[in-house]
This record gives sequence, structure tokens and C-alpha cells, in this order.
Amino acid sequence: MLRDFIILFFIAAALISVVYAIVNYERLQESETAKRRALDQVASMRASIEQSVQANILVLKALKPEILWQDTPDRERLKRVIDEFLNSDLSILHLAVAPDLKVSFVYPLAGNEPLIGVDYTSVEAQYPDIQQAIDRREIVFNGPVDLVQGGTAFIARVPIYNRNDSLWGIASLVIDDQQLFERIEFFQHPEYRFVLHRETNSGQLQHIVGPTDVLQQQPMITHVLVPGERWQLAIAPRSGQWLAQQKSYWPHWLIGLTAVALFSAAFASLIITQRRLRAAVDTISYQARFDPLTNLINRNYFQQRLEQRIASAREHSQRFALVMLDLDHLRDINDALGQDVGDGLLQHVALQLQSSLRSNDLIARVGGDEFIVLLADIDNPAIAEQRAKVFISDLLDTADIEQNHINITTSVGIALYPTDASSAQQLTKCAELAMYAAKSTGSLSVSFYDPALRQNTEQHIALHHDMINALESSAFHVEYQPVIESTSGLIKHCEALIRWQHPEHGAISPAQFIPIAEKTGAIVWLGEYVLKQVVQDWQLMRDQGLDITIAINRSPREFNDKDVASRWLATLAEGNMPPDRLMIEITESLLMRDQEQQQESLKHLRSAGIHLAIDDFGTGYSSLNYLRFYPIDSIKIDRSFMQDIPANQKQAALVEALIRVAHTLDLNVIAEGVETRAQVEFLRSQHCHSQQGFYYSRSLQLDTFIDYCKHFNQRVSR
Repeated sequence: MLRDFIILFFIAAALISVVYAIVNYERLQESETAKRRALDQVASMRASIEQSVQANILVLKALKPEILWQDTPDRERLKRVIDEFLNSDLSILHLAVAPDLKVSFVYPLAGNEPLIGVDYTSVEAQYPDIQQAIDRREIVFNGPVDLVQGGTAFIARVPIYNRNDSLWGIASLVIDDQQLFERIEFFQHPEYRFVLHRETNSGQLQHIVGPTDVLQQQPMITHVLVPGERWQLAIAPRSGQWLAQQKSYWPHWLIGLTAVALFSAAFASLIITQRRLRAAVDTISYQARFDPLTNLINRNYFQQRLEQRIASAREHSQRFALVMLDLDHLRDINDALGQDVGDGLLQHVALQLQSSLRSNDLIARVGGDEFIVLLADIDNPAIAEQRAKVFISDLLDTADIEQNHINITTSVGIALYPTDASSAQQLTKCAELAMYAAKSTGSLSVSFYDPALRQNTEQHIALHHDMINALESSAFHVEYQPVIESTSGLIKHCEALIRWQHPEHGAISPAQFIPIAEKTGAIVWLGEYVLKQVVQDWQLMRDQGLDITIAINRSPREFNDKDVASRWLATLAEGNMPPDRLMIEITESLLMRDQEQQQESLKHLRSAGIHLAIDDFGTGYSSLNYLRFYPIDSIKIDRSFMQDIPANQKQAALVEALIRVAHTLDLNVIAEGVETRAQVEFLRSQHCHSQQGFYYSRSLQLDTFIDYCKHFNQRVSR
């Protein structure tokens, strides 16, 4: 009993430590969240400071040509220009002009009279900053500086040079530092306090504005860039600390301690639970190696055993055969008679196959309806085939499963070691390819592995390499299919479609090369090519007076890159194509992934103005819930829904329902596969926004497309 209490004491102590760790973790998480918010705030304040400084500096840049252009004592024109800036939302106090570094003009003059005639070379506090501006030959921003006439302010200085590149003098724009910070609400934030310092060349900090004790509160720090100087902006919470007090987490402590108490009360049942857990571990260990339905070893454990057999066969120069069996129509049996009957049939098959094996053979269930048998010591392929036919014959015997009389047929593939492969993975693959070949010839077939079975795989690889070469040799091109607006009848946008003219095989259908590109990753390169070509072609369309939106298809695989949205927007910017002239079509599978990174990419694209549409809507795992929460503009009804419309009333009702749902969710609807006038009128009657299909046009090359659109829109507008 004492031993149990001691154990309970240590367990409770450990659990309390866990509770403390969890509470502390929550505190740290909230602290990190607060710091992330603070980073956003300090970045915003930094931007406000930099923008305000730059806005004032721009005035000095604007005044520089005026100073040289009208070098007269009264400078009336210069005063009028300055008055315009003084009446703006800037923080300018006055402008001082110093030819040969001697102040000869100050405006406004009131209150600044002591500045007239000042020789900057004799102003010890300001001359180093002036010399810095002259050395850098650009605007330098300093301050706050003690003014000659009293007070402090920021000063932006720019050296002015004559046409012969000799120094004419210097112009100084004096800026009210307090007003500048008040206008950006430097002191008014309800949650945070800011302090701004200047970094000297020696690495020391000089205070500019804000409470200096912020630096004692583990602040978040960023740098503010101003001409000629480097400032440091720090932020800290007004409460003085990032971490909340432990006492504010009393609900967490209450829950945690209650859990500890409940666990302690349940300690008496641990012994029984321990026994059950031991049994569960044994079960898990068994299930990790065996199929729970048939009690045969599973695929993973079979691969381990197969590797051992290969090692032994290699050492003793032995041969064996790998036989893979696929049960025909098991899915139909499950659908017709129920899952229980299908499971019973699998158990029957397992027992039947086991009864036909020798002691040194090995059998496993490797898939839903697939079994694999290792036949040991097979020197003659004919023996392997004979044994395979015995398996087929045995399984043909009627099986009575829950009062159902079932005859099961099977297709068998055979691979030989070491003739076909010398590794477990490759040998299994060979048997699988042979089984698929047998299945393609019909039930009750036996096929040996033949290297020709790899031909399809090799063709896919060759096509992939051809795609890479085609991208480099410009064998791909983009065609455009018009999309017609139902109400106006005008072509308002189009869809870009990639086409491939192979030098040897001619035109290759996208249905042939796109799936391979998806598998190999080449779809990313194809997508980049299409986007760049579309940006280039859009410029040509616009130059021809055709300002339309172009839709492009993007693969879900492309959204695995977290920077994809920024990269696409950069491509548009480089080509001067407005984002609102691009529509990106995605498949429903992308929305179903529920990955935060992909959601953020979509939101980034939509916020930039790019239109988003769901392509082939209704053919995937559609969910109206996703349409509510994703930034989708349009849905494209797949062409399969348009077949026999409007004659097929059920099909028409389905399309009508899809359109109504889209209208309810405020989404545009684009119907693909429009091929008849009746379909056009049906879609107009249902208020489908846009139509696309062979009734209007197939995809066209750029020049032909531009001519087609011009004539089409002119004809409709008459």
C-alpha cells in the first residue's frame, strides 16, 4: 500500500510539473503573439516615420531647381512655392538658402531674423552635418538640432552645385520634429510605447523622442532609414512586460489540478489498465505485421521477408517465383452483397491459397483484392505457371459465404528471381506489372513479366524529357478561346490553352501530356511559360484595341510554393499587365486540401485584384462550404454537364441548380462546352453570366484570335 502511495505521490508531482509547463507554454505563446503584433505595429510606425521624413525631403528636392533658377534677393516665386508647402499637411518651419555656406535667404523670415548672415562654417554644432551633405553630394537628414535662432528641429540639407559642378551653396529645410511625431500619432498608441534613437558612427545611441525606459523592457527593435542617418525604433507594451502574471491563468491551474486529482483517484484501476495495455501492445505489434482480416502477413512485412529470401537465394544460388493474384469483381461483390460477404470471401480465398502452399512458400495480402505468393525453389518457369493455374482452379470452386454461392475468378502475374529482378522492390514491381497485363487480357489469365511491360512507363519518361526540351526549343505555344458575356453578347475575356507541336509526333493532346507533367512536376515549368506568354500576348491585344481578361489554369502542385503568389504578381508587374486582367482557374481539389499556405496564396492573389475561378465545377468533391469561405469570383460549369442540354431535362435541372447556387453566393457562372444555339438560349434564360465553347469558336492562335474578337464584337455592337 505504501509503495502505491509513493508511486502516486511522484506521479502527482510529475503531473503538476506538466500543468506548470503547459501554463507556462500558454504564457509564452501569448507573449509570442503579443510580440508578433508588436512587430506589425513597429513596422507600421517605422513606415509612417520614413514616409513622413520622405514627404518633407521631397519638398527640398522640389525646391532645389527653383533656388538655382531664380537667384534674386527677393525670390518672390520661391516664396510662393514655399507657401504652398507650408499650407500642406507637412511639418515644415522654414527654408534657409546659404550661397557659399552663408545664409542670405530665409522664408518665412518672422522669428528667424538671427539666421540671416550666419556663416555655417562658424556654427560648430551644425557644420559637420553640412560637410557630410557636401561630401555625399545628396540630401542629409539630421536632428533634432539646436537652431541658431533658438529651439530644436530636424534639418534636411541638400548641396547645390553650379553647372560647372562647383559648389554654389546649401539649402536647408527646417522641420518641426514635435509636429512630425504628433501627426503620425507616435505617442497615442493605446497598447504600446515607442522610443526613437539615432545610431552614431561609434555604435552609441542618441535619444531622439519617446520614453527612454522602453529599452529596459525587452523591446522589439527595428531600424528606420533616413538619408544620411540610421535610426533605431523600439517598442514595448505599456504594461511594462510581455508575459502575463501567473495569477491571470487561474482557470488553467484549476483545470490542471482537477485533472491531477481525478487521475490520482483513478490510480487504483491502473493495474487492470496495465494488463489491458499489454494486450493492446501485442495486438498492435501483430497488426503492424499481419492483415487483421485474413491473418496473412501484410505488404510491409512481406517485403522484409522477401529481402531475407533474396539474400538467402543469392548466397545459395537458388531461384524462386513471385506470383501476384488479383481477385476479379470484388468491388462488385461488396456493392451487391455487402462488405461482410466481401470480407468473408477474402478469408475464404486466404484459406484456399494457404492449403495449396508448401511449408517453405510464403503468402501475403498486399492490397484490398491482391495476394502475393513466393514459390520457393522454382527452377522451371513452367512449374510456376502450373502452380498459378492450380491457384486459379482452386479459387473457381464455389464458395458458400453467408448463404451466397460465389465463384471467384482471378488474374495472375509471375516474376522470376533472379531472371526478372534481383531486389525485393523491383521483383514485386515486375510481378505487379505482369498481373496488370494478365488482367488486361481477361479473367483466368496468367502472364509472365516481360520487359515490354515497362514500355508505357518508359514512354511516360520519354515524353517528360521531350516536354523539357520543348520548353527550351519553344515547341509549345498558347492559343486563346473566347468567352462570351451572355447579356451583351460581347467577348469580354478568354481562356489561354497550351498546345504542343511535337517535331516527330505532331500535335500532342494536353490530355496526354498534362497528367504526366502533373506527376513529374513539369507542370510548374509549363505554368510559368503560359503565364509569361499570356502577359506578353495581353500587351499585343491591348495595342490592337482589345482590352480583355485572360484566364489561365494553375495546378494544385504549383501552390505548394509559399512564394508563388508573389512571384506571379511580380511577373505581371514586369509585363505591365494589371492584375484585374488575369483570371486564375483552379480545381476543386485545391480547396479541399485545407492547407493554410495555399489559402494564404489565394487570398494574396485575390487581394491584388486577380480573379479566381473554380474550373470543371461539379466534377470533383464539391463543397458549398468552401465557396463561402474562399475568395472565389466565378465557377466554370464543366462541359460534361452541357451534354444533351436542354433536351435532357434532368441534366438541364442540374445546370439550373448550379447556376442558382452561384447566384445565391454572388458568384459569376461560366458555362463550358456550349455547342448549339439551344444551349446558348437556355443559358441566357438561366442568367448564366458567360459562355464558352465550339458554338462560338475553338481555341485560336494569337493573330487569328485578335481578328476574330474585333469582327465578333463589331458585329454584335451593330
